[in-house]
Amino acid sequence: METGDRAEAEEEPAQKSKFGGEDRREEAQRWERRTQEDDRRRRRREDSEPRLFIACDDNQDPLESADKSDKGQASLNLGMDLNLDWMTLEDFQKHLNGEDEILSAPPLSPSKCELRDAVKSGDYMSVKLALNSKEDYNLDQEDSSGMSLSMLAAAGGQDDILRLLIKGVKVNGRQKNGTTALMHAAEKNFLTTVAILLEAGSYVNAPTLGGETALMKACKRGNADVVRLLLEYGADCNILSKHKNTAMYFAKVSNNLLVCDLIKDHINMLSSVAEDTIRAFFETRLALLEPVFPLACHRLCEGPDFSLEFGYKQSPHTPGEGSGILLFIFHANFLSEITARLCGPCSVHAVVLNDKFQLPIFLDSHFIYSFSPVPGINKLFIRLAESPTAKVHIYIHTYIHTYTHTHTQQSNSWPW
Repeated sequence: METGDRAEAEEEPAQKSKFGGEDRREEAQRWERRTQEDDRRRRRREDSEPRLFIACDDNQDPLESADKSDKGQASLNLGMDLNLDWMTLEDFQKHLNGEDEILSAPPLSPSKCELRDAVKSGDYMSVKLALNSKEDYNLDQEDSSGMSLSMLAAAGGQDDILRLLIKGVKVNGRQKNGTTALMHAAEKNFLTTVAILLEAGSYVNAPTLGGETALMKACKRGNADVVRLLLEYGADCNILSKHKNTAMYFAKVSNNLLVCDLIKDHINMLSSVAEDTIRAFFETRLALLEPVFPLACHRLCEGPDFSLEFGYKQSPHTPGEGSGILLFIFHANFLSEITARLCGPCSVHAVVLNDKFQLPIFLDSHFIYSFSPVPGINKLFIRLAESPTAKVHIYIHTYIHTYTHTHTQQSNSWPW
């Protein structure tokens, strides 16, 4: 019995030793698997961040480093050989402006339809490669409705593509219904696109065949920021559409109170500036009774000709001695505020009302004219100086006026 007990006692530690060895082997296997997993993760990290790994790991093999460096360069090219290691700030700015020639991709010469599709889909790189190629593209190409490439870019808010195209296109081209690129951007509420087009010389007051302007389209959609920008660039609030509606009508249609307030405040501000300028010029000797037609705005850079049709109904008030109607042509600028003047350099060459020349009241100044409208519809035409780059806004306003009694005798000597 004692012998049996002793054998069992010897057998027990042997089994424990056996099981302990198995546990250690399993633990070693788990550690090996964990190490292999870590190695795989480390290799993936090295592949995705080659340059960072090369900079941080000082103990790696030089050949391996060179190999990984080549892989990193390939991953950073992204299809373009920008050569950022040696590129100067000036070269990088040229790249941003689309003026560089360092694209290493093979020359691309898409067809006219393919270029249009690239613009429409917003494929900036395809458009840029195409324009950098030797192919001669007609950038003013139109589809059956008259939609040009710049209109497609503006309608899609593709500002980067528009900047590429705008150097070689007519920004004031129109579709068959009279729609412009600016109208597309204003209606879609693309504020940056509107700003790009305005800076490039887009006509802010150009109408469609239905008489709608970019301002009307922005008001109709309730695009307050676009409306504010268009007003700063001289958009005319009082232009009438084909159905005799103004921008305020479309603002009310959108049911946007902010847009309505912007239009109303702008009209009130312009009227106030005009009246203050007149009073300052005449030193309060002129009393303004009522306007003949709403104040009109014309940007000098949009052309030398201004025309307007307006209805006139004779005032029931009997004009007294020294009373009449004057046409005022203000030269104004938008800086921190609107400033207007009735003296200094003048861009007005002639004023014609119903095919009759109107005379300036001062021989050496063409800002103020005698004005003789007839009851009914009148046609006004003003010929201005040509100045495509001018920032001056021309405001046209007419008032029935009379002179104060204290200056009646002095007014009799004036030419009107």
